[in-house]
This record gives sequence, C-alpha cells and structure tokens, in this order.
Amino acid sequence: MILQVHHQIYAVGKAPWEYAISDCLTLCKGCHAREHGLIEPDRGWTLLAIEDLGGLDGTCERNGCGADIRYEHSTYHPKWGYMVVGSTCIEYLTMEDRIISGNIIHLYKNVSKFVHDSVWDRGVTKKSSTFIVSSYKHHRLRIYGRPQMHSFQVVLKEKGIRWHDFGKIISAKGKSTQAVKELVYVTLRGTISDSKEEKILLRNLYRQLKSNT
Repeated sequence: MILQVHHQIYAVGKAPWEYAISDCLTLCKGCHAREHGLIEPDRGWTLLAIEDLGGLDGTCERNGCGADIRYEHSTYHPKWGYMVVGSTCIEYLTMEDRIISGNIIHLYKNVSKFVHDSVWDRGVTKKSSTFIVSSYKHHRLRIYGRPQMHSFQVVLKEKGIRWHDFGKIISAKGKSTQAVKELVYVTLRGTISDSKEEKILLRNLYRQLKSNT
C-alpha cells in the first residue's frame, strides 16, 4: 500500500514540508485520490430517490460496474455530482443512506404486493357514482372514475368503532388504474403511520409516483 500526505489547506508559495502537522493527513493512494475528486468518493453520498423499473432495464453508473439494474438509486455528492447506482453499489454510501435505501425498497415491495394481491369490489355511491373498493386492515380504499380520469379516497375506520371517516377525494387524472392503486395505498399508509421517518419516506414516494406518467 502506498501512503501519501494529504494537505487539508493550501497556501500560495508554501512548500509541502512547511505546513503544520495538524494541516496534514496520512492517506492511502486511493483515499487521497478521492479527497481530490479524482475517483468516486466512497462516503458522503445523499440518496435522492429510488425508482423501480420493473425489470433489469437500467445501468449502474459506478466506475467498474455497469451492471444491469432494476432499482435505480439516484444519489448526489457535493464534490462529485449526480450518479445512478444499483442495489449492490449502494453499499458504498454512508450507513444512514444504506438504511434509508433498504427502507425505501421495502416500501416499494409492499406497494407492489398490495397492487398485485389486493381484491377489489365494485360499489355505487348514494349519488350513483361507481367506484371500486379494497380493504387494508380495517380501512377502505376507493377509486372513482375510469382510467386517465380517476380520483381516489381513503376511508378510515378505528378498530371496534362502527363509523367511518371519509377523507377528501383526490384527483388522479392521467393515471392508469394500477397507478392509482399505488397512490391510494401510499396515501393510506402515510395517514395511519406513527413513524415520522416512515411518513417522510411515504411522502417522497407519493410525490414520485404522482409525477410519473
């Protein structure tokens, strides 16, 4: 291993050996190159979003990788910029970001499971508007209208209480029925969650799903 001296500050006209020891760090050649932005940093990345492509349709942009990926992790580093990496290369982020990444993937899987496994019945409102409805725990999820002209509503019910709390009807124009199922499920989960961190993740996931065409 080659060890090098990294100067944390630089002064014009000052020779390398004239710096105080406290201004210098001993780094291996690879870490020294990372400090100067010559190779990709292995820490300090911020996870911006994760997109499920549904198949191996993406490409990891990390140097030396280039693997086909399903989950695109959009990351940012203040000294390096933006990069899309896969589920394996995400391990080179900070521990905090790896935890967030794992939580988001878990949410994606929950959304996918609900959309594909849920059972939807048909109903009619008192004003003769048709809808499809499904249940999650003791709550209900309603979707009105037709594809590209949908709206949805979350109906909350406390366990052991007979009455239902009908939430506001939210427009979801331009969305397929499956996409609206994702949106209404994420909305419900965000409404009933007691975790501040989970609410933030669900809010970001909702925005991403809402912006997708």
